[in-house]
Amino acid sequence: MRAAIILAAGRSRRFGTANKLLSRYRGRPLLRWAIDAALGAQVGRVLVVIGADRIRAAKVVHAVRNGRVSAVFAPNHRRGHRASLLHGLRSLRASEGEALVFLGDMPLADHGLATRLVRAARGAGIAVRATHRGIPGHPVLIRDVKTVADRLIRDESPFRNGEVLRVESGPEAIRDIDRPGERFFRVGVRPR
Repeated sequence: MRAAIILAAGRSRRFGTANKLLSRYRGRPLLRWAIDAALGAQVGRVLVVIGADRIRAAKVVHAVRNGRVSAVFAPNHRRGHRASLLHGLRSLRASEGEALVFLGDMPLADHGLATRLVRAARGAGIAVRATHRGIPGHPVLIRDVKTVADRLIRDESPFRNGEVLRVESGPEAIRDIDRPGERFFRVGVRPR
């Protein structure tokens, strides 16, 4: 069985004082785009790993009103993506041997990208990753949750050379939002 993990625990430091995942893009909170992409993927459930601004982030998650989506708080989220990913992987059920990992700040990474990864996964190694012109992007399909989690616990790189199948996926695989006013992002809250 496969689940989706959305990493949404960061503090958005480069974005200013506003939490970028709660800022609006095309009328909806940015985080909602990632949730919808994950729901459209071939997964049983969606875990949104939250940390900074967890109460407001959880409200966005609960507003989806879908029993397949839940928020999980990563108490050590300040340690970065690896700590949040590990928390998400540890929150999976025993039957969930694969995980599609999305970033909360990538509104153009839709479920179509995830579908391409799942199709390419047959016979692939430990993971399948969306890329654009050789640049690693998201989503990432982790095919061996236990191995990746064990490596993160030991503070090792989750993937080793030759273990990741890279799938050319177009520029949407690497476009994220870091700062207010970026070309394709309309900011709902201006930083001070």
